[in-house]
Amino acid sequence: MIEEELKNVLKNAAEYFSNREYSIWEKEALDAIECINKEDFSFVEKLWLKYAPTCEIDDLIITNYDPDEEEKVNELNAQLAEIANTVFNVLDKYKDKNG
Repeated sequence: MIEEELKNVLKNAAEYFSNREYSIWEKEALDAIECINKEDFSFVEKLWLKYAPTCEIDDLIITNYDPDEEEKVNELNAQLAEIANTVFNVLDKYKDKNG
């Protein structure tokens, strides 16, 4: 069921954003999960646009860092890309399925 898949990817996103201390992004993911539980999918378009490639998610990529931290920064940016791509793809599947 795509709704369960959507809840799972949003839960993973919320955990990631919590770890990175991006509380607004964490709250949006958790709020979306609550909406799914209430069968309210009004959030889909907003989050789809937010997670779209070259959209707001790009603002979270770390570009200014100490060269000594390059390995850690690359790891965090790769995790962000994976989370964003996964959320976007599931939102896209939901949109395709439900018009």
